[in-house]
Amino acid sequence: MLTHAVSTDLESVASAQRRLLDQVGVLAAETVNLDVAPGRILAEAISSAIDLPGFDNSAMDGYAVLAADIASASASAPVHLPVSGESRAGAVPGAHVAGTAMRIMTGAPMPPGADTVVRQEDASRDGAVVLIQVANAAGTSVRPRGADIRAGDAVILPGQALTSVDIGVAAALGRDRLLVGTRPQVALLATGDELVPAGAVTGPAQLTDSNSPMLTAAVREAGGVPTFLGIARDSKDSLRTMLQAASFSDLVVSSAGVSVGDHDWVREVVAELGSISTWRVAMRPGKPVLIGRLGKAIFIGLPGNPVSSSVTFELFARPVIRRMQGARELHRRRIRVRLGEAVSKPAGLETYSRAVLRVATHDDLPLAHSAGDQGSSMLHSLTRADCLLILPVGSEVVEAGTVVSAIPLR
Repeated sequence: MLTHAVSTDLESVASAQRRLLDQVGVLAAETVNLDVAPGRILAEAISSAIDLPGFDNSAMDGYAVLAADIASASASAPVHLPVSGESRAGAVPGAHVAGTAMRIMTGAPMPPGADTVVRQEDASRDGAVVLIQVANAAGTSVRPRGADIRAGDAVILPGQALTSVDIGVAAALGRDRLLVGTRPQVALLATGDELVPAGAVTGPAQLTDSNSPMLTAAVREAGGVPTFLGIARDSKDSLRTMLQAASFSDLVVSSAGVSVGDHDWVREVVAELGSISTWRVAMRPGKPVLIGRLGKAIFIGLPGNPVSSSVTFELFARPVIRRMQGARELHRRRIRVRLGEAVSKPAGLETYSRAVLRVATHDDLPLAHSAGDQGSSMLHSLTRADCLLILPVGSEVVEAGTVVSAIPLR
C-alpha cells in the first residue's frame, strides 16, 4: 500500500517544475584550478583588481609620434622624422623626444610623450629617417590603459557556465583558481525484467537498456556526476535495495516502472522509503512523471519509453542539476519558430513534438517540420530533431503557419 497519498489529477508542466525546483537548494561551492573550470557554474563575481591593459600600448606595428609633429603630413608631402629608438613588447621604452619617431610593435608600451601611432603601411623608411604620409589625430592606433577593463569592474558574474573565453579573461585578471558550484551526485537506475545492458546479446522478449547510457550522458552534459546503480528487476525488493543504495546522492533518477502496470513498483517503493509530491503531468510524451524525495535526495522517476525519458529529463532533471550548481538560467533558451505543417496533438496535454528546422523564405523565423513518427518509443525522430516544439494545451490541431516556442536541442 502507498504510504503517501498523491492526487491522480494531472498537474501542468509549469506547476510541476515550480514545485520541484522550490525543493532544490544550491550545494556548497568549491574552488578549482582553471584547467578544470570550463563548463562549471561560477559561484563568485570575478572583479578586476587591475586596469586592462595595464599601460598605454600600440594597436599596430609602426611608429610612435606626436600628432602635432605630423599635422601637415600627406602622401604628396610626407613629414620626415628621425627614428630615435624602438619600443617592443616586454620592454620599457625611453621617453619620446618631440620632432622624432620611435619604431613600435603591436602590444608594445607607448613611449612617454608620444600620443599616436602611424601604421607602417602609412610610412616609408629611409635609413635613420621615416617619411610619415598621414596626419593622424592624437590617440590613433593607441590602446589606452584600462580601455578594456577598469580596476573594480565586475567582469564575469556568478551563475553562468564558464567558457574557454571566460577562463582566458580570468587568467588575464591574475586568477588561477575559481569558486564554482559543486557538481551534484546523481544516482541512476533502470527498471524492468526485459532489460539487458548495452552490448549484451538480447534474448527472446528482451530489450537493450538504452535509457541508462542516454541519461548518464545527459547528467554529465548538465554538470552532474552520474553513478549508474544498475537495472532493478520488476519486484519491490529489488527496487527497494537499489534505491536504498542511492542514499549517497543529491538526486536519484530512475527510468520506467512509474505508470499503473501490474509490475510498476516505483511509486509504491518511493512512497514507502520517502515521499511523493507529483505523479502525473499534463504533457505528452511523459505523462507519468514521479517527483518526490528519498531522504536528502530529490527523486525523479521518468517514463520508460526513450523519447519520454529524454523529454522529461530535459524538463525536470536537468533544471534540478543546474539549480544545485547555482546556475542563473535553469532551462535552455527558447526560440520562436513557424510551423511548416499542421500538427495534431491531444487537446488536454502540453505537447513536445520533435521537429527539424529549415530556413524560412518569407520572414526571419525558421520553419519547423516534423522529425518523423512522434511515438514515444521512436528513437529515429529524436536523433534527427533540431528542437522540441512546445504546443500548448487547447486545440487538437495547431495549424501550419502558427508561431510557437521551441527548445533547441543542438
